[in-house]
Amino acid sequence: MQLKASARQPLGKRSRRMLREGKLPAIVYGHNTEATPITLDRLEFQKVFVKSGRTHLVDLVLDGGRTAKVLVREIQTHPRQLGPIHVDFYQVNLQEKIEVEVPVRLTGESAPVKRGDADILQPLHAIRVECLPSDIPASFEVDITPLEEIEMELRVADLTVPKGVSLLVDAEELVVKIVHKRELKVEEEIPAAEAVVPAEGEAAAEGEAPAEAETETEE
Repeated sequence: MQLKASARQPLGKRSRRMLREGKLPAIVYGHNTEATPITLDRLEFQKVFVKSGRTHLVDLVLDGGRTAKVLVREIQTHPRQLGPIHVDFYQVNLQEKIEVEVPVRLTGESAPVKRGDADILQPLHAIRVECLPSDIPASFEVDITPLEEIEMELRVADLTVPKGVSLLVDAEELVVKIVHKRELKVEEEIPAAEAVVPAEGEAAAEGEAPAEAETETEE
């Protein structure tokens, strides 16, 4: 997947004007890489992100020349506006392992849930892994069809892990469990993707160099 970008200067109060013009401010940073403010076409980014998510590499083409392999690291939104208002990209080295959150996606259907006797408890929505950028799984697919009785469960140790991928979570951590409806009062943890998004350039993983923040004010 390819995404075109152009270099820019720190925006200041011009950011809102850029958004009105269909442009999207962003920044790209990485290990041993200087943080670079860039501009994207907002609609083009949204189309690419639908396919790439946070686990697929994107070819970021800067000013029609240099191409960098990047991952979408953070997307900043506004409570009163639709769509993104700023994006952080992390430039990777294809020869160096990185840490990344891989989403957990449930498939299939559990018989007790289908009958209306039970609910699905899913406390783990993403799993942190370490691997080469080219080995990042799109997701961990968990088939709940074998969970044919209430109280049956699956833990991290039950997952199928691709070669070259190391899990950075406890093998005994609960992924999904079939529970009585009355037991679903336990609050699930908020998925990482729904957490508050850091400001521009704020590193999302340990060891990443934080990008230089910019001040944005209204015109």
